[in-house]
Amino acid sequence: QRSAACDTTGARRRPRTRARRGTRPQPMSATSHAISAEQMRLVLDVSRMLSVTADLDPLLKHITEAVAALLNCDRASTFLHEPATDELWTKVALGLSGGQQIRIPAGAGIVGAAFKANRLLHVPRPYDDPRFNPTNDRKTGFITRNVLSAPMVDLQRQPVGVIQAINKRGDGCDFSDNDKAMLQLLAEQAGVAIQRFHLQRGAIESMALRKELDLAKRVQEAMIPKTRPDVPGLDPAGWTKAASVNGGDCFDLWKLPDGRLGILVADASGHGIAPALVVMQARTLVRTLSDTEHDPLKLLVRINARLSEDMVAGRFVTVFLGFLAPDGWLEWSSGGHAPILLRPAPGRPARSLEPGLPPIGILDEMMEEASPPARLEPGGTLVVSDWLVVRITAAAGSTFLDRMISLVEGASRQKTPNEIALDILLAGMTIIFLIAVSSLVGIASWNGEPPSVTVLAALLITLIPTTIGGLLSAIGIAGMDRLVRFNVLATSGRAVEAAGDVDVL
Repeated sequence: QRSAACDTTGARRRPRTRARRGTRPQPMSATSHAISAEQMRLVLDVSRMLSVTADLDPLLKHITEAVAALLNCDRASTFLHEPATDELWTKVALGLSGGQQIRIPAGAGIVGAAFKANRLLHVPRPYDDPRFNPTNDRKTGFITRNVLSAPMVDLQRQPVGVIQAINKRGDGCDFSDNDKAMLQLLAEQAGVAIQRFHLQRGAIESMALRKELDLAKRVQEAMIPKTRPDVPGLDPAGWTKAASVNGGDCFDLWKLPDGRLGILVADASGHGIAPALVVMQARTLVRTLSDTEHDPLKLLVRINARLSEDMVAGRFVTVFLGFLAPDGWLEWSSGGHAPILLRPAPGRPARSLEPGLPPIGILDEMMEEASPPARLEPGGTLVVSDWLVVRITAAAGSTFLDRMISLVEGASRQKTPNEIALDILLAGMTIIFLIAVSSLVGIASWNGEPPSVTVLAALLITLIPTTIGGLLSAIGIAGMDRLVRFNVLATSGRAVEAAGDVDVL
């Protein structure tokens, strides 16, 4: 029996098979051939290249060239999957000119069908397949005779892309089982190589980020004062701790040429080396300019004019700058930085100093709105922070829960003038009602029909106005309870009435 077949070089050959005596001749399939030594050499060469290539573009080129050489086809392409957009893309397509990146939806065409099904797909007659898009053939005059697509899978057998071969060389030739096995083998190696590339890139980026964060941490630690400045009459102290590896904040304490204490707390938006460098630049400017500029407001205005030219849009720095004299007078200015707490003297309540300026970098020209100076007496305290937690405690019997219980019980609820007037009215009506009921006994007895004690008691208990008056406290408590449901705490009956006036209830 004779049959025609295509070899890997595209040449036509007519092999002969000789039937043995007593056996039935078996036809030779046009698609069954053993892997040649040359093909095995190419596979090993490709394996070595895939194991040492570290860049993506050379990696894709090696894969595509290997497909064209091993399968002896006109064109070959390597598509990678982009999870963010769910697209397949390639910029390595042998046989096509331009070298531009090509993107298609992940489920489009024959290559998309192979990717979604995660299996090898052989289309011997593309023009008869509804998944084939002949638009490119019409534009270029190219004729696609057959297509072989294989998904590239990672170690978890998940597709990461597709290798596609087009047009087996040779008249009337199609891809054989050998070609399918070779493409599947190469696709699996390529998938693992691409997965290794992404893992290596992720590890490199992680190491670079870690190195950047460590550098930013060292920069930040270098800005912390090593010693406390010696200013007579003042006891300065500072402390900082990064929320994670580092942060874009710093503090500084130094002695000015005129003997005052310089206080700086700054916080740049974001994390990493960039905010650390920005806040370091702000600190350097403050230190340099404070030798000649003794007004904190004018100093911040000059720093804002300088930093606003360099900072990226959306970035900013909150800054507190204060100059504290040994006699306790504080000249200060704050660009959006809080909290700032000032306790003038021991035993006196602390008050908050509100920032008068926007953060540095928000506006090109900062308005000059001076903050009033503050005075610290002996024993007074100034606290400047970028994150402050205050724990408040109360004496036994004075907690929030204790106050709520006393309010509900009505023991400490203040009555409104309307309630007092109503109580007086009800008391007067009660006295009149008691006199009227008592007089009924004499009038009824004079008529010869004295009422029984039961009738008089029922009349007194049922109709006496003080029975209604006794519900006033319950009505007030009910109103307060309804207000609590709206997160409003009423401490008097007048508050309940006011809430009713504005329709909160």
